[in-house]
Amino acid sequence: MTRTAVISDIHSNWQALQAVWARISELGCETIYCLGDIVGYGARPIDCLEHLRQSHITCIQGNHDALVADGSLELSFNAYSLSAVEHNRAQLSSEQLQYLKNLPTRLEPEPRVILAHGSPDDRDRYLLYQRDFQQTSAFLFREGGPGLCFFGHTHHALAFDGDNLIPKTQTKVPISSQDMMLFNPGSVGQPRDGDPRASFLYWDQEDGTINFERVEYDVERTREEILAAGLPERLASRLLEGR
Repeated sequence: MTRTAVISDIHSNWQALQAVWARISELGCETIYCLGDIVGYGARPIDCLEHLRQSHITCIQGNHDALVADGSLELSFNAYSLSAVEHNRAQLSSEQLQYLKNLPTRLEPEPRVILAHGSPDDRDRYLLYQRDFQQTSAFLFREGGPGLCFFGHTHHALAFDGDNLIPKTQTKVPISSQDMMLFNPGSVGQPRDGDPRASFLYWDQEDGTINFERVEYDVERTREEILAAGLPERLASRLLEGR
């Protein structure tokens, strides 16, 4: 059995990461890729960051990682996000901040497997609409042929087969060897699709499928920690709604 888990947008949510990690262990995944935004929004950046580092997980940089690491960047963030950025930056050591700053913005950890946070050619650009997926898939196909691109940033799980979006009700997606397929695992720490459960996916190389998973976690405890840290109430309440 050869399985690879793909996680994204943890956002300093330690309870969600722990729950997802337990499920990944149950599934027997041998490799884990993280698509960025380890920090931001939540109250426990150190726990999340150090868990990934000590587990030697392959990570790329998200826009929240970049701004927490380097406050001089000019990125468009709202007041809620900025308050969490400042809180997270104050929690992390200079060495931890440097680690975030040095993360790559795109990786190809194995042949024709691309890891990105937003668009493969722009960390901060959201892939949201059918035309975005079509253009990105076509560009990557011209660049190197068929393969898999995993991206995050939107906090919405999705699968694109090279031509069309695959219905969200289909949680097991066969891989085509003829297309450049795009997959978003959704968010571990702050889902925005109306489902508050943590989201991730795993790639089963043996049966040639991508499998989407949702995991219950202690949302109330996470909410309490956010409030206790003095962060905006909105960052806590939205976790209950999955928004």
